[in-house]
Amino acid sequence: MARHISFGTPVNDAERWAFSLLSDELPEDYLLLTNVEIPTHTGQAMEVDALVVGEFGVYVVDVKGYIGRLNAGLHAWSLDGRHVDNSLSKANYVARVLAGKLKNKIPVGVYAPWCQGMVFVTGRKGEEILVEKDTGKLSIYTPAKIIEALTKEWGLTAPHIHPVTETQKEMVLDTIGQVALVEQRNNKIQDFIKLKCLFLQQGLEVWQSEYNPGGWTAPWLLKILVTSQFEHSIDATNHEQKLRDEFKRIQSLSGCSCVPFCAPLIQDGEQVVLPIRMPRGVPLNIFEVDKQTTYQLLEILRCSVTGLQQIHRRGYTIGGWADNCIFISEDADVEFIDIKDSLNTSEDIKAYAQAFLSLAEKTLQPRIYQWYRAAANGSTIDLDAIRCDLSALIDLGVCDTLPQKVEIEKGAVIDHHYRLDHFISATSRSQLWRALHIQGNYPCCVSVYQDVDNQWHTLSNMYRSLAKIYHPHVERVLAFGQLPQSDDLFIARDWVQGVGLDEVQTIEVGQPRLWFVQLLTALQYLHSLDIHHGAICPKNIICRDEKATLVNFGIGSDIAATHYAAQYADPTLWSVEGDAEKDLYGLVASFIDAMAPESIKQGSSADAMLRALEQYDKQWLGEAFYDACYKILKFEMRIVPNVSYAKQLGLDEQELENSGL
Repeated sequence: MARHISFGTPVNDAERWAFSLLSDELPEDYLLLTNVEIPTHTGQAMEVDALVVGEFGVYVVDVKGYIGRLNAGLHAWSLDGRHVDNSLSKANYVARVLAGKLKNKIPVGVYAPWCQGMVFVTGRKGEEILVEKDTGKLSIYTPAKIIEALTKEWGLTAPHIHPVTETQKEMVLDTIGQVALVEQRNNKIQDFIKLKCLFLQQGLEVWQSEYNPGGWTAPWLLKILVTSQFEHSIDATNHEQKLRDEFKRIQSLSGCSCVPFCAPLIQDGEQVVLPIRMPRGVPLNIFEVDKQTTYQLLEILRCSVTGLQQIHRRGYTIGGWADNCIFISEDADVEFIDIKDSLNTSEDIKAYAQAFLSLAEKTLQPRIYQWYRAAANGSTIDLDAIRCDLSALIDLGVCDTLPQKVEIEKGAVIDHHYRLDHFISATSRSQLWRALHIQGNYPCCVSVYQDVDNQWHTLSNMYRSLAKIYHPHVERVLAFGQLPQSDDLFIARDWVQGVGLDEVQTIEVGQPRLWFVQLLTALQYLHSLDIHHGAICPKNIICRDEKATLVNFGIGSDIAATHYAAQYADPTLWSVEGDAEKDLYGLVASFIDAMAPESIKQGSSADAMLRALEQYDKQWLGEAFYDACYKILKFEMRIVPNVSYAKQLGLDEQELENSGL
């Protein structure tokens, strides 16, 4: 694309089309001056359609929009048999005048550049024209040959060929006069000065510019529509309407996050201009994600999802999700510069998730990137959930992940906070450790789970649920995350003081029943929130004095199937029972297993639990309570909705109230 400086307005469509072709097709180091006047020694000026300063010479180009059969001779021309002016003669005369002006300006020892006339016959935008020349040396060309004639050596009529130097180019510009002022005028739209063309396509231009009213400057983008450059007026009308619609959308979204500010439309008769404040930062496709901290990535995602929500709430969608239309700044600000409103809300969320998925995965926070994966597949559109998770991670504080893999062993530090001190138990897919919170110097426990993708859904739901509730007889969850350079997840939990139910050394009268009622109320509360333990056993019931606590939620179905609750039950019945019934079964069986002597149980099977229960005195336990426990062990009890578990198991209200003391 040549450097084009327009000194005046094209007088017809032929000139307009010719200038556009020359500007687009000529090399970058060529200079194209259009509708320029060449001063003469008498003080008058001769107008030239186009002046091309090229590699080998200076060409005075006269543009003719002739249509038909042009017969061009050295002296006379005819078009379809009619006499027409010899335009080449005029162009050559102006070229000689310009050459004389240049010779008078050059210092001694410097040669003037070669100047020659040339005629560009356009036809009807490159068609419906046939040129016949009496001699092939005449510089008369159609669109098929004009670019080659201006850029190749054979197009010159000079006896000797010398490349045009930079000094000679400056001489030409100096002879014309005020070129810099004209170029500055052409590059100025009101107080906006065009600096760099970012996009150019038949009538559509995007320019990087600056707003310079005097005393200060600010960067802007200019979307320019030149209506005269469209082949059909209907295309120009459609594009103009699109530009006006974009202006209305941006104005309607004023005040929303991630929406750029725009100035009023500018229309001067030839072009329509939409000025948009230059977004801060860089496009997403060149944004250096690897150099950002976890906090910065989370802030970027939170800003983007907040802006998307605000835009949707005003009834618009973005639609323009190309990487170069999303800008991110160093301060984690996000701007969408191509708001098309071309998708429905669900499609927009899916496209948003696809655009930001790679950035989300760099956070190494499963709560975050798993949502973006799901949304990118179209399986979720819940923006509130991801915004809350982002805010929670930022507000509660997360640490940047270590670059190296953490080996799960004694002394290992998880998430910069938790040091593994004592191994407790493990299965093929999970481990349980006692740990120390390094900064807080208090004990806690850490569960590690392998195979994040397969276990994500269960663990994520469990973590979200437990992190948002409190019950005195349920363990508290402290943190959740993914280990660096691996597919392993970890969950940090509060360390509950006490021992497992099967390890209690001294039991006072009434203690087991008190613990049982406490845990029963905890299960009632959890089940009402659709949270299930799934692995209740004596090891997961921690007792101390007058308090019992359920721990190790979601430790894994593999553990439950090996030596936890499932060991007591008939495998067939266990596989078809509901989650709530399984938890009640595990609670009853755990207390019988822990409290009954081995001589009575003779094992841990379902029959052994029933035999042990039968040894208890119905009157001592309470007939209603005894019968309920018996039905639970045989999976014959059906939970009644909206009725407390204590009442369904035959416990009185006084006993229930005292359990909380």
